[in-house]
Amino acid sequence: MCSVCYKKRLSSTATATAPAEPVARSASSAKPAAPATSIVVSSSSSEATKAEPSRCTACYKKVGLTGFLCRCGKTFCGRHRHAEEHGCAFDFKGAGRDAIARANPLIRAEKMTVKI
Repeated sequence: MCSVCYKKRLSSTATATAPAEPVARSASSAKPAAPATSIVVSSSSSEATKAEPSRCTACYKKVGLTGFLCRCGKTFCGRHRHAEEHGCAFDFKGAGRDAIARANPLIRAEKMTVKI
């Protein structure tokens, strides 16, 4: 079946299967129909910006998907991914202490006011 015949058949079956509306309506149940409004959303795909290639902060080598993101917030290649290799300023010991303190809160009992 060609596209023209299909559209004709589709429109004829849609009109044939449409339910008939009752002729008499009461005045109290009749509500004015609200006009349909359409919202046009402009797509920003035409303004596609090119993402700059990610590079190692230490040697400026292109890393792409194989880059390593350090805790200091910079991207490094496989050679400079360790903190000792790129001279990271992130305080790993302090972060570890804070994580342990949050995971194991200090519990203190109330002092006894009455001596035995």
